[in-house]
Amino acid sequence: MAQPTAPANTDANIGNNSLPGSNGRANNSTNNSAASNSAVSNSSASNTTNGLSLSTLAIRRHIATLVLTVAIIVLGIFFVQQIPVDLLPSITYPRIGVRADAPGVSPEVAVDEVTRPLEEALAATEGVVQVVSQTREGRISLDLYFQPGGDIDQALNDTTATLNHARNSLPDTIGQPRLFKFDPSQLPVYETALTSPSLQGVALRVFADQELARELITVPGVASIDVSGGVQEEIRINLDPSRLQALGLGLSDVLDALSERNLDTSGGRIQGPDSEPLTRVAGRFQQADEIRNLIFEIDGGSTDVDEQQTSSRQVYLRDFAEVIDGTEDQRVFVSLNGEPAVKVSIQKQPAANTIATVDGVKQRLADLKASGLIPEDMVLNATLDESIFIQNSIQNVAISGLIGAGLAGLSVLLFLGSLRQTLIIVVAIPLATLVAILLMGIFGLSLNVFSLGGLALGVGIVVDNAIVMLENIVKGVQQTNKPVIRQAEVSSRELESALFASTTSNLVAVLPFLLIGGFISLLFNELVITVSFAVAASLVVALTVVPALTSRLLDVKWSSGVSNWWLIRQFDLRLQGLTQQYGNALSWVLRRRILAIVVAFLLFGGSSFLMVGNIPQEILPSIATGQANVRVQFPPGTTAAENRQVMSAVDDLILEQPEIEYAFTTSGGFLFGSSTSENALRGSSTLTLVPGTDVQAFSDRMTREFSQFNLVKTRLRVSPGNVRGLILNNSPVRGDVDVILQGNNEQTLQEAGELVIATLDEQATLASYSPDADPPQPEIQIRPDWERAADLGLSAETIGDTVQTVLTGSVPTQLQRGDRLVDVRVQIPEALIQNPSELSQLPLVSGDTNGQLVRLGDISRIEDGQAPGEIQRISQRQVFIIEGRLGDGASLGAALQEVEQIMETVSLPEGVTLLPSYSAQSNEAITGGLGLLGGLAAFLVFTVMAVQYNSLIDPLVIMLTVPLALAGGILGLFITQTAIGATVIVGAVLLVGIVVNNAIILVELANQIHKQEGCDRLTAILKAAPQRLRPILMTTITTVLGMFPIALGIGQGSEFLQPLGVVVFSGLSLATVLTLFIIPCFYTLLHGHTDKMYGAKHKSSKMAMR
Repeated sequence: MAQPTAPANTDANIGNNSLPGSNGRANNSTNNSAASNSAVSNSSASNTTNGLSLSTLAIRRHIATLVLTVAIIVLGIFFVQQIPVDLLPSITYPRIGVRADAPGVSPEVAVDEVTRPLEEALAATEGVVQVVSQTREGRISLDLYFQPGGDIDQALNDTTATLNHARNSLPDTIGQPRLFKFDPSQLPVYETALTSPSLQGVALRVFADQELARELITVPGVASIDVSGGVQEEIRINLDPSRLQALGLGLSDVLDALSERNLDTSGGRIQGPDSEPLTRVAGRFQQADEIRNLIFEIDGGSTDVDEQQTSSRQVYLRDFAEVIDGTEDQRVFVSLNGEPAVKVSIQKQPAANTIATVDGVKQRLADLKASGLIPEDMVLNATLDESIFIQNSIQNVAISGLIGAGLAGLSVLLFLGSLRQTLIIVVAIPLATLVAILLMGIFGLSLNVFSLGGLALGVGIVVDNAIVMLENIVKGVQQTNKPVIRQAEVSSRELESALFASTTSNLVAVLPFLLIGGFISLLFNELVITVSFAVAASLVVALTVVPALTSRLLDVKWSSGVSNWWLIRQFDLRLQGLTQQYGNALSWVLRRRILAIVVAFLLFGGSSFLMVGNIPQEILPSIATGQANVRVQFPPGTTAAENRQVMSAVDDLILEQPEIEYAFTTSGGFLFGSSTSENALRGSSTLTLVPGTDVQAFSDRMTREFSQFNLVKTRLRVSPGNVRGLILNNSPVRGDVDVILQGNNEQTLQEAGELVIATLDEQATLASYSPDADPPQPEIQIRPDWERAADLGLSAETIGDTVQTVLTGSVPTQLQRGDRLVDVRVQIPEALIQNPSELSQLPLVSGDTNGQLVRLGDISRIEDGQAPGEIQRISQRQVFIIEGRLGDGASLGAALQEVEQIMETVSLPEGVTLLPSYSAQSNEAITGGLGLLGGLAAFLVFTVMAVQYNSLIDPLVIMLTVPLALAGGILGLFITQTAIGATVIVGAVLLVGIVVNNAIILVELANQIHKQEGCDRLTAILKAAPQRLRPILMTTITTVLGMFPIALGIGQGSEFLQPLGVVVFSGLSLATVLTLFIIPCFYTLLHGHTDKMYGAKHKSSKMAMR
């Protein structure tokens, strides 16, 4: 956009025949006012201080300027190579996670013994907004939510201290809880799936754990390696319950003996005369045979009747148990394209370069393959490669910036008609970009989608200062006979304060982002800072490099002849004609200024009000990652075998599709880093698609095909993959839309949730809804007769441990095998318990039963029941969460309105309430943020201009361009049907800082003419507007063309910045056209009223003096 100019900056022709390389064009309107312009210039020059300024110093010390410029280029290139490259900025979300494992513990028991105590303790942590918990079988998850902008590191320390204090109240069977921050840098950057015909089962997992992980962890930048999937080694001890009871041994005796025997104990040092060797009692198991030969002492009966003495005898573990050195009982199956696989996930160090780290991993894998460490028949397929997406995104954003710079350069060449002057402008773009990158490196920012978007946006903005400075110097040289260098000093010095004030208005417009906080500030902080760096860098370049280059190049006696090209001559003739037509049209409009203002605001204001309701809404635009996700939720009672059968059928259908490259499928549970969580009700598949595939269309088609499976009460959904680690709001719900019910009675809450889901399935058309938690599942409840159990010496712990060992086994110790630890699992043979009725025949073993045969059914009732699949709680109250996924082309705002209308027709049971929607709150926050941020930006820009002009009228006139620009932005969003979201807010606020500059340059020149010539405001604006048409059009077109590639949104990763580009492109285009007509109307209207008031007061004061 055009910037404010000093009094000497009129629209004199850029170059004449007296200047080498000029185009020889003349502007009639400018020549007619040459005398007045000269007077203005001389007056301004005389008022200019004789002291050195930054631009004067750069011109006089041109060698130093050149050397410093080269130094900036070298440092910029250095930082480009050294600066971290990542997909997302270094964001630490205001959330802390706590995870604890509770093997074999049901959700209801875990809530009472683990979840509730942790909730009560952690809720007292300073700054906590809410605590959200999810309790599944064997796993407890708690998330602590804080206000954005807080000190999460301090919160993590406080949470750690609280957790350590609360740990003593938790059961011993609970594993050590793990704490972590939600930081995208902690997510894997590369994942590969291993398949091999020669390495099957446990051998494949051991190779990944011991060989591959050990080699990859040494790659520079790699922080950790997680291996999941496959089957692991395990030593199983199958006890014979009847034999164990007959020997008088209890289950605890076996578990204790295993853990106590498997120890190495230090014996200290022998202090001998010649040496002092260390001693150690080697008790650790080295092989499975040592476990088989583990000795137990049992009562051997009476040996002396008179003395009633008893003797003991020894038995071995092999006498009452079978020891199997094999593998674990696999229930979670992982496959790649239908073949058994193991997944290796690589996390990078926080400050490491993602692309360099992944390239290093790939090179190491290639080296290992060449060396023979990786078997020849082993296939490694990358299921996740963040570097490819980052490279594509960075490349697309960079290409958009280069195309924008090229288009801006061509437009400058058309307007200036001089190759050397165009070269100066074009050089300013990469130079300002390198300065911005240098500042990014100094302040610890990374190159990512956000910061690169800021650099691309800055391309169209940074040329403005350079254009205005170049134009003023050229015109000053044309209007005087002074030496070029001397006149360049005068002309550049005239603009310094004006450029500084104009740039300040651009910078303060984005200041609210850094002050208001919230998720918008958290996500777009680096983009805003990068744009600010680019704008500030453009000011430095315009005040130093541009004057230095211009003063030297204009003095070179050489002409490129570009001004004689037919296209440039025709463009100049058309522009002169347009200038004359504009002057006539403006004169006609000013005679009807009230009507013009009313028509403009009614037309564009009214249409904007109507259009904004028909524009889609979203929180953030979806970014195509080239992947799709399949999620399957099975009905209660589904077995692991049935789960695997369905997922195999899903794989078969998926692999038939031509768009599929890889399908990485997990059945029977989840993979969490290096751990595996069993869940027979869940299955998933990550699909890597052929480049160029329409992911949304593929997902919709596959969802329709899967619906033909006719699976009873099974939810199967295919959705496009999302950018991992990008959290849009402080919500516990992962879906686009949420419905949350809260109640005290679990059964009533479950029934209400099922009622709402059924209603939504029947009536909702814009989104598909499903419960976020697993449904209730069958449960066998064992209710002991505690008097009978006490008589037999059976405690609750003994009964519980026996049942747990029977069904899942217990791991009392591990066997050291080389560098790896192998679990030793004590269990009962699976053949003993195949159905619930056989559970009553389970023998109970206790040392107090004196060999009496006691079975579980003798002391207990065994009943059928139901247990929750998952218990979800928000702020320590149970909830039922329903998540919705938007359909293709559906608007978030419309979906929220639809679900609100549907919920009004649902009659919820007593005691069940509907909580406020997190999605609706986020959407309202974005809508409210648009007004708040826009209002703050406008106020700050107004303040800067009021200080600059020492007036309220001129800033008010200038600020009236803002609603015109916003109307243009709304029009662009409506035409392209681009959704309103957080990205649009950023674009709208940036637009506020950019769009006012056209009005500034117009109003300032009109004021100068009014003051110097003593004419009225109408005459002043009629003279100023045609003179400023060329620079206004030139700077506007360069900015708009710089934004054009971003507004197109072509290429992977560009979808994120497209809404921002659309807002700035359309808003600036329309605002420029309206500024040329509406701002003169407001200028004459407001100043005319003020002048009349001032004139009346002045006349009254004169009469009073008489």
